[in-house]
Amino acid sequence: MRRSVLVISAEPVGGRMAGPAIRASELARALSATCDVTVAAPAPSVSELPLIEAGMADVETLVRTAREHDVVLAQELPPTVLERIAGGPRLVIDLYNPIVVEVLEAVAHRSPRAQRRIRSAIAQRTLAALAAADLILCANERQRDLWIGGLALHGLIESGDLVMEVPFGVPTEPVGAAGGLRAAYPEIGADEKVLLWGGGLWGWLDPGTVFRAVTRMDGVHLVVMGAGRPGLERTGQAGYLEAALAEAPANVHINRGWVPYDERGGWLAEADLGITAHHDHLEARYAHRTRVLDYLWAGLPVVATRGDAMADLVERERLGLTVPVGDDAAFAAACGELLASPDATRKRVAAFAPSLRWERVAAPLAEWCASDAPRRAIRRGVVRRATLGHYRWALPQTLADEGVGAALRRIGRRLRRAGTLR
Repeated sequence: MRRSVLVISAEPVGGRMAGPAIRASELARALSATCDVTVAAPAPSVSELPLIEAGMADVETLVRTAREHDVVLAQELPPTVLERIAGGPRLVIDLYNPIVVEVLEAVAHRSPRAQRRIRSAIAQRTLAALAAADLILCANERQRDLWIGGLALHGLIESGDLVMEVPFGVPTEPVGAAGGLRAAYPEIGADEKVLLWGGGLWGWLDPGTVFRAVTRMDGVHLVVMGAGRPGLERTGQAGYLEAALAEAPANVHINRGWVPYDERGGWLAEADLGITAHHDHLEARYAHRTRVLDYLWAGLPVVATRGDAMADLVERERLGLTVPVGDDAAFAAACGELLASPDATRKRVAAFAPSLRWERVAAPLAEWCASDAPRRAIRRGVVRRATLGHYRWALPQTLADEGVGAALRRIGRRLRRAGTLR
């Protein structure tokens, strides 16, 4: 008998997707080979699988739909949804994006008081998820240690098997024909080389070092494939895009839009190197730079700043070169070396990339979903306390950002739901 799995995405799935929606969509597709999968995502969404359009605010729809499935897989859920479904369907929480660390940089532009509120609310929301989950996913070994440590500190760890490593994957389908990038930027000459920055421009990343590196190189252009992330305003990162636009030299081209998911292969196929750079801070230690996987899918050698898990992978498998943080001379030298002699690295990338296909990296999760794995003893008291703690810190932020009416509506919804739990 096939298990029924509900995959919940906090962001729309379909044509234009950032990392969280891509992961939800691709894991849903991989699991559909052995399970009956439904996707829940905010409107407007499109999926080849059965789809329910519901966002994080659609609490009643999420609760009702979750209870109709054997397994629920989500990267985040409102704490009240966690409370109401805990102990029902088997719950998989995907913490591949460790927002408890990322938020340190994401809210750095806010006031100290707002930073404390947001960090505390996210910490409590994450704790509720850790206490409610039957299985926790991460993307690399560093993240696994992070979540095991978090569980241990709160007395929630029973077994190391509670945290499963499921990396970000690459498609089985080939990249396809080149096209799109040079049409968008006809000023790039036919014989000139292209460095591709595949993701957005966030506060914890370091485009400045790459900009300076490109000015050291002749006949080389840098293309930022998509700076206008879907939901960019909601992330609080729009200011970093504007700063990068102001700093970019003539041979840097920043796409203010976002290349559709099904079209990104054409842009990748026109590039010569994939690049990524970050600042020296805690976010890098636990990050999983998902767009580096696109580079490997396309057979591109990679130049990366040292310090994160993907840079470790590049070094270990000799998929490119890594450089010190903030060293534009070293970055330019590494790019020059790979551009001058790319063939051996491209062969290693082509041989390694198939090991990262979604159906392979998701195989342990698919096996777990299809199995009769024992349920975890849900710590309802921890979930309830974390939920209340989340609202303690989230309500003042709602009041500050959205006003009294929104805060009162949230309190009312919370009280009504509490009544249904008695």
